[in-house]
Amino acid sequence: MATSWSVEAEQKFDAEASTPLPRLDAIDGVSRVGEPGTYNLEAVYFDTRHLALAARGITLRRRTGGPDAGWHLKLPHSAGRRTEIQAPLGTADTVPVELMDRILAYTRGDAVAAIATLNTERTSYSLYGKDGHRMADFVDDRVRARSMLGEPRDMTWREWEVELAPDGTDDGDDTLLGTLTQQLSQAGAKPSERTSKLATALGDAWPTSEQTEREAPSDSGPAVTPVLLYLEEQVAEMLLQDSHVRLARDDSVHQMRSQIRRIRAVLHGYSELFAQAAVKDLERELKSLAKTLGRYRDVEVLHERLKVSLDQLPGKLVLGQLGDELEERMTLRARNAMSAVKNRLNSPRYFTLLDNLESFLSHPPLTSEASAPAKKATARLVNKAGKRLRKRHDAAVGAAVGPQRDTAFHEVRKAAKKLRFAAAAVEAIHGKPAVKLEDAAHRIQSILGDHQDSVVAQTELLKLGSAPGVSNGAFTYGVLHVMESTAAEATLDEYLRKGKKARKLRLKK
Repeated sequence: MATSWSVEAEQKFDAEASTPLPRLDAIDGVSRVGEPGTYNLEAVYFDTRHLALAARGITLRRRTGGPDAGWHLKLPHSAGRRTEIQAPLGTADTVPVELMDRILAYTRGDAVAAIATLNTERTSYSLYGKDGHRMADFVDDRVRARSMLGEPRDMTWREWEVELAPDGTDDGDDTLLGTLTQQLSQAGAKPSERTSKLATALGDAWPTSEQTEREAPSDSGPAVTPVLLYLEEQVAEMLLQDSHVRLARDDSVHQMRSQIRRIRAVLHGYSELFAQAAVKDLERELKSLAKTLGRYRDVEVLHERLKVSLDQLPGKLVLGQLGDELEERMTLRARNAMSAVKNRLNSPRYFTLLDNLESFLSHPPLTSEASAPAKKATARLVNKAGKRLRKRHDAAVGAAVGPQRDTAFHEVRKAAKKLRFAAAAVEAIHGKPAVKLEDAAHRIQSILGDHQDSVVAQTELLKLGSAPGVSNGAFTYGVLHVMESTAAEATLDEYLRKGKKARKLRLKK
């Protein structure tokens, strides 16, 4: 069985040992109840000794018995829903690599081991709608649990659970789950306060959630609220991309580096709301991490760009085996760069950064500016980022043609990126004006990104053309260099035509 995933939506109910089953066929929308299926399930749950997974709402278990035997990893998805990833049974005490790679950003180098074993006698009923499709499953579970944390302890209980069918977890099916919950409650069932079977088994050892509850952002509310909410979203996405990088997913390094840049840009743009020392420490580490990822990403972009340019040249202009040479050279560089990425993602330094990011979000070191009215304070800081963009534009336009000007326009791009993310962080406050500013800054970033890619390609082509043993290919590299130089000038012309809007937009206070 290959690794697979799905999104589950469920509701649990408490039931006494002697409580009779409800009339499932009396529930609105249920036209037929399937024959009961009975299973004896054993699930062994794994976590670190500090319950790092449980604290983040993550469940890792190995289940035997029943139709879905195997390893199950459940990650938070949205309210009432989790993403479940399954892998084959394998061996009892070795977590599959494809699951372990998804949780390393949360376990941070700590070993995982069995923390509880649950044996469940399950009776399952499929609930079918009028059109004959399976809407949901109702399960009656009698559970025996043993916790291995501290002194081993045993307990038993009974619970019911309603889970929507795997093909019934779209947003529109919230109504279906709500209807099932309401009518089972009216029939005498009591919605459970248990978050999970594992939480019940661990009892007082169950950790409190690390998720901080925040008030909804508002114009007159604290300026820091929308910023922290945005940062939480970006850090969560960064942790998701961490697993994608470890699993070698396409474009994952680029996506993870983008998340890091978002976080760093927002910390920088709203630094007045926080203690400066904490922000600077995080910025420094995020910059270093992005640089490590960037080495691989830059090779990836450069390789593709030069490959496409070479393929577009007429055959008579391509001298020597340049395609093969380029492939060999770039593959080696990419392999070395990826090795550095993996070493960094497994380093204590990286895990410390993740700890510090989470600590910053759960206990933010706020200044008095953080409590200022959001609309006025955030508009001032976004407009400050806009002013920085205009200054860098003026400096770039006035720079002498050559490397100095290329560097100056790269600084314009970085300023546009900071403006883009500063605006994105406060969309909840400023609405469409923030979206317009974000989009305009993004256009500048994209155009000048093409310019920077061309500048990097020109530098690489000069090195390739002057390398020993490429006398035949030097001519071809020279042709490509001219093409890139022309492309770079074209992107600057495009920027001067289209960048004016972003330099003029403001947010109203």
